[in-house]
Parts: sequence; structure tokens; C-alpha cells
Amino acid sequence: MLFGEAYQIIDYQHCAGWTEIETQFDAYRGFIDINQVVLIHLSVYERYKEMTYYVPASQMLIFDKRRGFSFVIPAGSTVFTDEDNMMRIGAELFEIPEMIPNNDSFFKQLKTIALSFLNTPYLWGGRSIYGIDCSGFNQVVFKILGINLPRDASQQTIAGEEIKTVSQVQCGDLAFFQNSDGRITHTGLILDKNTIIHASGKVRVDRFDEQGIFSLERNEYTHQLHSIKRVCHF
Repeated sequence: MLFGEAYQIIDYQHCAGWTEIETQFDAYRGFIDINQVVLIHLSVYERYKEMTYYVPASQMLIFDKRRGFSFVIPAGSTVFTDEDNMMRIGAELFEIPEMIPNNDSFFKQLKTIALSFLNTPYLWGGRSIYGIDCSGFNQVVFKILGINLPRDASQQTIAGEEIKTVSQVQCGDLAFFQNSDGRITHTGLILDKNTIIHASGKVRVDRFDEQGIFSLERNEYTHQLHSIKRVCHF
């Protein structure tokens, strides 16, 4: 999970030291350390659905008013403030720097955000520059741009409009890749007709064609193409 994302507790005592939760952002279930739980009133949780929030495209330094120190939150976090640039989560109070809107085109922003994750190490379940997986990479890039995607690659492939041929792809399309059994095991984000950025070992840029991903590092095909989906229309 990223800073500012809300969740419901499913089971407090599922196993020692861990709490089972379901996220509000994408209805995804998982576990967090019980010491990370921050309780808010149900009415506040319900207001999360209606709040206007900001998702920083890069790391942001915020100030913890209760404890008197600053810390960094990663790109893709959820930030919402009142008129005093304060963010309240339960009993916690954070001072947020002034947020300046980005007026670049959608596709320019998408490329800039995606490339900012280059060389981020692969981490199964990860969604930040400290570690990220292939579907988490897609999800966070689009979250920053205000588009909600499901969490897993198999879920993301259901979203959007199918693109029939590689010749029709455009920046921002999602490509999905299969194993020998035809099961989707990988995904990436198209930068242009011949280039894909994806998390495999680390976030990397490779060649892309009708066959799949051709690794520039290994000089061989590493992933077999399954399908292409378009989730944004501009």
C-alpha cells in the first residue's frame, strides 16, 4: 500500500502480528503489520470515496505535525488537504507542500512518469520506487494520471478496448504476455510502436513487436505476446 490509501479491516487476528485488509482503491485483499494500522471513523472512510485528492508524480516531503519531523512519501501516494494545506488521517496531522498542477499533455506526462521508475528493483506486490512488480507498475503510473486500474495483470487485461494488431498501438496501451500454457504472467506499458517499459528484474525499456518483448540486455525474446488493451482515449 501507498501513503494515504484507505482500507477496511477484514480480520484483526488472522495470524500473529498481521491484519487482513481490503483496499478501497482497488478492492484488493492482503496483509499489513498490525503496527501500521491507523483507525479512522466509518464516516471519514465513506468520505474518501467523494474526496478530491492529489497523487504526486514524484517523491514528496511532508511534515508530521504531531511528531515534529519530515519524511518522504513515494509517487502514487494519495494526498488530500484542507484550506490550510493540512492532511488529517484519524488522529494524525500532516503538512503538505503546495501542489502545482502539471499542464503537459497526457502522453508527455505518462512517459515522464513511467520513465521515472527506470531501474526500480522488481518486488512481487510492490507499488513504489522502492520495489515494484509488473502490474503494480501499470497501476501506479495510471493512478498518478487519474485512471484506476485493477491490481493484477489478469484483472487488467479485462479492462479497456482490445487492440487487434501491433501496428495500431499507441503510447499508453497495455501489453499482456503469456506462458506456454496461455496463462497471462506479465504486462507492460507501451511507449511507442516499437518500445515497451515493464518491470522484469527491474523496470526496463525493451523492444516490442508481434512476437513479444525482445530483451536488449539479453538479445533474445523473453515474453510471448498475448493481447493489447487501450484504457485511455485521447
